[in-house]
Amino acid sequence: MEIIADRLILRDYTSNDFSFYEELELNPLSHKYENTAPDAKQIKENFLSILTQTTSDPREHYDLAVCTKQNRTPIGNVSIKLNWEEIREWEIGWVLLPEYWKMGYATEAVKTLIGYAFSSLNAHRVVAYANAENLQSEKVMIRAGMIRDGILRETRFCNQQWCDELIYSALEKEATLN
Repeated sequence: MEIIADRLILRDYTSNDFSFYEELELNPLSHKYENTAPDAKQIKENFLSILTQTTSDPREHYDLAVCTKQNRTPIGNVSIKLNWEEIREWEIGWVLLPEYWKMGYATEAVKTLIGYAFSSLNAHRVVAYANAENLQSEKVMIRAGMIRDGILRETRFCNQQWCDELIYSALEKEATLN
């Protein structure tokens, strides 16, 4: 699967992408707002799980490599998974290598995948969660057109303390207005 955006290609991972995926997951900034980072064994298991997602039917989880359109270099990951089938809610997440931050790539990837969710996954609602201290992720959510639903107080244990979590969403009816 490939989704083409202005400057990016969002595509399924292949077995050749493991070294990139490992680099992304081992980067300490990728897990700055989490309590733990995955170890080498967990990274490999997660990657193998991602490869098997592509053959699931129905597919309820997409982890996609974010690649530059210019040379197809992987620069990050964007994912979307079915959270709540009854209300057709999908949850989106993303991470980029730090050298590609503040260039609009995360926003473009998130906007593109939200659009795909509404056009192809029958989504009614797409949500994103972020540690309340993760201001960069909040900016991505805002720039992607998501609306702040609220703050979930002390719902995440990270860096050895309880943290608040922001929740943002985009609705199907809002996507048809743009």
